[in-house]
Amino acid sequence: MAIEQTYRVKMVKLALLALLVASAAGAVGGHLLNLGPPGENFWLVFPALLLVFAIGFWAVHPWWRNLDDVQRTGHLVAWYWGGQAGAVIVLVALVAATGKHSAYSLGGLAVFLGEAVAFGIAWLIWRYRLRGPVE
Repeated sequence: MAIEQTYRVKMVKLALLALLVASAAGAVGGHLLNLGPPGENFWLVFPALLLVFAIGFWAVHPWWRNLDDVQRTGHLVAWYWGGQAGAVIVLVALVAATGKHSAYSLGGLAVFLGEAVAFGIAWLIWRYRLRGPVE
């Protein structure tokens, strides 16, 4: 019982730390976006925002590494199925509300395609690292 409470307290602390650091990084990212008109400082803002997101991912990493296999699998399944369903629902709603050639619909499609490409790359890396070459 004491081990479970210690684990639970540790996980809550790691989750709160991740939330705090990711929120602070998001606030910095929001400030960066207000430095000028959209697109004007693209090559300054884009890498800075990537760094901000990397800090957010780094902040969540200790929490992720301390999850057990069942918890980790639960999060992966929830993000895969929930994320896909949510993305499709929002994309369809944008198309229905604004038309298929609106900036919102095309932006939603770009995000969805970016997620699909990133998924494919991550899956290929996972397959190569964990499965090795086919004999």
